Amino acid sequence: MPLIDELRKAIAPEMREGVPLAPFTTFRIGGPAEYYFEAKTDEEAVRAIAACRDLGLPYHVLGGGSNLLVSDDGIRGLTIRMVNSSVSVDGPVVTAGAGTPSGRLARETAEAGLSGLEWMIGLPGTVGGAIRGNAGMFGSEVKDSLESVSVLTPGGEARIMENRDCLFGYRDSAFKRLPGTVILSAKFRLTIGEAEACRKKMRGFLEKKTTAQPVSGLTAGCAFKNWLPKNEGEIVIVREGLGLAPEEAVPRTPTGAVPTGWIIDRAQLKGMRIGGGFVSEKHGNFIVNDGTGTASDVIALTAAVRMRVRDMTHGIILLEDEIEYVGF
Repeated sequence: MPLIDELRKAIAPEMREGVPLAPFTTFRIGGPAEYYFEAKTDEEAVRAIAACRDLGLPYHVLGGGSNLLVSDDGIRGLTIRMVNSSVSVDGPVVTAGAGTPSGRLARETAEAGLSGLEWMIGLPGTVGGAIRGNAGMFGSEVKDSLESVSVLTPGGEARIMENRDCLFGYRDSAFKRLPGTVILSAKFRLTIGEAEACRKKMRGFLEKKTTAQPVSGLTAGCAFKNWLPKNEGEIVIVREGLGLAPEEAVPRTPTGAVPTGWIIDRAQLKGMRIGGGFVSEKHGNFIVNDGTGTASDVIALTAAVRMRVRDMTHGIILLEDEIEYVGF
């Protein structure tokens, strides 16, 4: 029996093969999935992963497709796109499926008069991806409100991970070090407030984001993590390398990191282009696809930016990718 037929029998008749993945990513870049399935419920996701385990087939879980670059050659095995997007409210506790769009969760909790996730209104992607990368903006991160996560282990065991088990860090979590672990849903504990105040706060965050970032472009979000200096001596070397005027201060985030967008701007790399990919003129930490870009273009461009910044700062700043590369 052909493998596609085995998958349809074990999972669902809706199983497809050779599905282009570019439309499911915010970059609009990427080749086809060898096999493709949309999991509308936790149970469907569990069934799909069990079938992959039984058949010895690799699998990759896709959410909203942000912070992601899919190979031009696509992804081998089964791509499971999580579209389980239920949201339920029980007092200050909100449960959301992994496939829930982050912006929808922000809106629904604000409308319920629950505060804590208003910043998510401008966040592309889904809840599952936001948890995996400990997404954050405007001084808030997923870890601040997350209570627990329902996951499926590679061995097929369903378990609950408390916030402390997730080992959250800057754009990092235990899930990045637990390959094959799938986030199914999550619980957030929020603060009870007033709906109008939550809506006003949400609108303010959205206005800030649209003013500062190329939200209408085809982009995966920030390309690199912010740079955290080891000591003030590194700042002195970086100042000299970037040719800063004596009176210009080096900006720092609340955690002490230097924004990478500022670094790329001072390195005069805004507008740099390779093929159909270019560095945004609006925000230096965004790579934008002009509609003709390929994964190869993006990889070449990020490598060129990384090398230029490294050379200009005498090897002090080694930019780390924030975008995940899949299928390479």
